[in-house]
Order: sequence, then structure tokens, then C-alpha cells
Amino acid sequence: MKKIIILLFILGTLSSISGQQDLLPAHKEWLELVSPIITKVERDIFLALKTAEERNRFIQIFWKQRDPLPDTNENEFYQEYMSRVQFADANFGHETSKKGSQTERGLFYLLLGPPLERTSYTTHSQLMPMELWYYRGEVQYGLPDFFYLIFYQPQGLGEYRLYHPGFEGPEKLIIHTSPGQTINRKNAFNLIRDISAELANASLSYLPGERNLDISSLSSETIISSVYSVPEKKFSDSYARSYLKYKDFVETEYTHNFVESNFSIKAFKNDNQFFLHWALEPEKVNFSFYQERYYAVYQLILRMEDTQGNLILEKEEEIPLKITPEQYQKHERQLLSLQDVLPVIPGKYQIFFLLKNKTAQDFTSQQREILVPEERTEPALSTLLLYHGREKSGGQQRQPIKAFAFKEFQYLINTQNNFLPQESMGVYCQGYNLKNTESKSLLIEIFPVNSQTPVQTEKNPLEEILGSDGTSIDAESISLSSLKPGYYRVELSIIDPEGLKILSQKENFIILSIDYPVIPWVFSKQHGSFPNPEHLFVLASQYFMTRKYDKALAALERSLKMKEDPNVRLLQGKTLYALGRFEDSISVVELLYDSTQNREAAKLMALNYSGLSEWAKALFYLEKLLEEALEISVMNLAAECYLNLNQPEKALPLIQKSLELDSNQDKVKEQEKRAKRQLTEK
Repeated sequence: MKKIIILLFILGTLSSISGQQDLLPAHKEWLELVSPIITKVERDIFLALKTAEERNRFIQIFWKQRDPLPDTNENEFYQEYMSRVQFADANFGHETSKKGSQTERGLFYLLLGPPLERTSYTTHSQLMPMELWYYRGEVQYGLPDFFYLIFYQPQGLGEYRLYHPGFEGPEKLIIHTSPGQTINRKNAFNLIRDISAELANASLSYLPGERNLDISSLSSETIISSVYSVPEKKFSDSYARSYLKYKDFVETEYTHNFVESNFSIKAFKNDNQFFLHWALEPEKVNFSFYQERYYAVYQLILRMEDTQGNLILEKEEEIPLKITPEQYQKHERQLLSLQDVLPVIPGKYQIFFLLKNKTAQDFTSQQREILVPEERTEPALSTLLLYHGREKSGGQQRQPIKAFAFKEFQYLINTQNNFLPQESMGVYCQGYNLKNTESKSLLIEIFPVNSQTPVQTEKNPLEEILGSDGTSIDAESISLSSLKPGYYRVELSIIDPEGLKILSQKENFIILSIDYPVIPWVFSKQHGSFPNPEHLFVLASQYFMTRKYDKALAALERSLKMKEDPNVRLLQGKTLYALGRFEDSISVVELLYDSTQNREAAKLMALNYSGLSEWAKALFYLEKLLEEALEISVMNLAAECYLNLNQPEKALPLIQKSLELDSNQDKVKEQEKRAKRQLTEK
């Protein structure tokens, strides 16, 4: 086993040698420029990037995401923002060494734009120099319809700073004309009112019409806090959350064309095997038109990692879409929903999806955490699937596998759980290891999302709802007609005869106030019933990456009984090698190499012979590989073989070339010392 570990290291992947780089001056200036409008997630991701090229690409996407008219040549947001920067630099930096755009007045000006009114009070002997700004608020981002801001210059020196009515009070704005003079809140208010009633009222509260001399204004601090939080509410940073994942998969010409999307992924059993059922809905689909057809070619990259970030599965596929003008016209108001399934082994995973439109050169990405439960004997419920309707999917004895299709029904869903007023909703889930079902009931409760009091309840005997398979729980046609538009959650519970909840699951949903097509236009792939060779290979790959080699081998053998496949054979050989069964691996891989001259098969043959200490046979394959290309792992293994054959003169050039390509290889440096010792001894 020790020898296997050493050989796996030698044939390991190239380690990353790039580390955290200091920001270039241009990138520091950019962060300073956008400080008022960048979200915390965007800033964190930008600082986590490793290279200048990655940061430059990020900056492109940052501005693109804020472009209100992305189909035009100009970015209107960028132009407006830069005009604000120019105004702030010209008008707000005279009293300080800072740029005007980096002062407090500059920050609020960049974030909110020009106020409706801006009044200066700089010539009154009893007042600190100050400005009163009056704004119309963007209510959708938590701001009031109208509000004030005051900026004042303490003691008439330095930078203007934001005044806080809730903490400071109007007395902070008064100049004390004699030593020891004290001015209370009421006197200060009256002094300011003699100059401007509007300014005096704003000194008590930024909310027009609110005035109380005796109580500090909490509403003013709420307004200030809401202004600071505008970027988090106004600008979507969903593109940034996945940027560290997708940056290596998206070509430069795509990077500034991020499309928002919605996503749902759930784990359900089909044919007693867990599958991930997923749906990805881009908010915009760009087609090209050619030969009387609309078309788009998508590339999907799916990556699955465990909680430590170790790769479990990575797969790519192309999804070509071709539709007629009639289909386009019929569905143009619907979202496009790409749906599929993926067989999965038990575990907790991070799932990353990248969808590239190769036709329009735009992309979207999504990332989720999901738990696939271990097989167990105690009762359990799956997550809930909320649906709009269901359609008969055929009468075959063994149903093909398709996203959100179970037994004889195809379920119609959208990823956001949006429902229309007066619509009915269905709830599907799966119950595992349910016992004594004849005495149980199914309780469905609907709550306003932040309430513990149900507004609608349905209760039925469990046996009336439970499918003939003893697993499917399908409550269809739950009326929503009595509910007002808003946010809700539905809770499904199995209860005992005394009304005690034994198992429960919940899911949020939305009842919309406007009518629009909530059921998307679905493109979904159909797979053969399980087990099939395709899905067995995917499961074997996951078992292999999680080092469950015996389970991987069993799945591969089942797959090969159904269909011969060189990729399955290669993974079978790798699995046998990982189990230390070198001769069995050779018998599997040798035929594959002879028929295909596959480079990976040649590497595996060399590893197997090295595992058997048959160095010359290993070199037969390694020397052929080196004739085709210089690869670090191959050079390292060939050098090890030469050293074991006491041929340091052949090993040393390979070692030196390997270190030239990657100097951060401690074990190869030890190889180099060993080779030099052997040369000296010769």
C-alpha cells in the first residue's frame, strides 16, 4: 500500500503555485471608485482572486451587471456613475486631502445621485457650515418617499460629515460664541428655526413631518442604515457568488455577459436509486435565426464537490435547441426551463452548474448545497415538490427516468414556487420506511411565511394519499383561492391517531398579485429506467472519487454486462489499481490500450507495472508517452523507474526538466539528490 501511495503522488496533478497577490494600484483605485455601490460579496470575491487578469474580467462583469440596457453599445449606468464621480471630485474635496468622491458627501452623492434640492448654510455666525439635501426615496429598496440629509463642517474646519439626528441633536450644529456657553436641545432648535424652519425640522428628524424635541429620532438612523444597504438590495451579486468556480470555465468573450437565472435541485428516488432532479431557468434566452429556425447551443458544466471541496464528479454536455417560429411565438412569454436528473450516492455536496450559451456568448451559473441521505431503516420524508399540475407520462411497465417524473406522472413546476391567485397547488414528496400507515393521517397546513398560525388546513387518512408503491405521497389540487397575494409556507406532516406530528417537511411559496405564465417551457432529457449503463458509470465515478472502490467495481461490472464501453473499462482498470490488484488491472487495460492507444491507458499500464516493481515494462509505456509530450507526472514516474534500474544518467535530465516546469516538488528534489548520488557512485 505504501508503494501505491508513492506512485499516486508521482502521477498526481500539478499543484497550484500561485498565491494571493497584492492588489495592483489600478485595482486599488477601482475598489475605491466603486466603494459606495459594491456589495460585500463582490468585494470579498474580488479580493480573493489570484491574478490581475481574473480581476480585470471581474470588473467587466461588475459593470455589465449594472447596465440597464445591456443590448445597447453604451453602459448608461457606468456613464451616469462616472458623471457623479466627476461632480463629487469637483465640488466636495476642497476642505480635505481626499478626493471629493471619497468624502461622506461624495459617498451619498454617488449612491443616491443628485438631491432634488441642495441648500447651503455657510454664512450664519451661529451655525456650523452645513448643507441640507432633500431626496425622493426609492421605496422598493426600503427608503421613505422623501427624506433629508444634513452634512456639516465641525468647527468650520475639514471635511463635511454626515449629521445623525438620533445621536447628536441640533445643539451639535450650533457654534458656541462664548467660553463655557451651554445650549440645550430646545434652544438650539429655536436658533436654527430662526434661520430655516425646514433645516430645524430636519435637525430633529430626516423624515419630513416627524418632529419631537424630547425624543431622539430612531427613524433617521433607520433611513441612514437603509441608504447604506441600498447596494445589497439594488444590485444582484449572484454572479459573484459563483465567480470563483466559473472563472476557469468561461472564455474571456463571455465574461461580461452574465444572465440571471433561477434554480431548483431536489433529491428523490427513482427505481430505488437516489437521483438529483434539477431545473435551471435563465431569465433571458438569446436565439439566433437560421434557415427558418431559431437555435441556441448550450454547454452545461456540472461539478459536484464534498464539504471539504474535494471533487466528486465533473461532467460536460451540449444542449442544442432548435425551434420553429410558431413554437417561438407560442412560448415567447414563458421562461425556458432546462431540466435533467443525475444519479447520486449518499453524502452532503456542493453542486455547481455553469450554463454557457455558445450561440449568444452569454452564461449563467448556480451553486447549491444538498444532502442525499444514507439508506436507513427509520421512517423519513424527502423534501417537498410543489407543482402546478401533473400529466400522464406513459403506460410502460418500467418508466423511463426524467426530471420531476415519478411513476406514471410528469410534474409541472417552476423553480421559484410562484403560483397565481385562484390557482390550485399540488404537493409531492416521498416517504421512506413508513410503517403502520393505516392508523396515520396526512396533515397539510399553509402559513404566512413569518407566522406560526395556519390560514388553511387539510387532513386526510395517509392511506388515501399514499401511492401503491408505499413511497409516493401526492396531495393534488390544494385550493389557494382564499389566500391573498404574498409569501407563504406549506408544511406536510404525518400524524398519529392522537394528532402528534411524527414526520414533517416544509417549503416556501409565493402567490403573485399579477397574472403571468408561471409554468415554464420545459426542455428535458429522457433516460432509460434504472439500472442502465450510463447511470451506473456515473455512480461508479462517484464511488471511485470517494475511495469506495469495492462499490465502484460492482457498479462498473454491472454496466459492462449491459454494454461494452472503453471509458468504463478504463475506470475499471483504475479501480483495480487502487485496490492493489495490479495484474487484474493489467488484464483489463492491456486490451484497451492495444485497440485504442489511449494515453490514459498507457499511464495506467505503467503504474501497474511499477506497482509490481517491473520497471522495464513500465518504461515501455512511459517512453512512448514521452515521445508524444513532456508531462510532469510521466517524467517523474519514468525517472523513478530509471533510478530503480540504476540508470541515473537517464533519470537526471527528466528530473531537472520536471523541476524546471514546477520547482515546488519536494519529493522530486529528493529524487534529484538520489540520482546525483548514483552518478557519483558509478
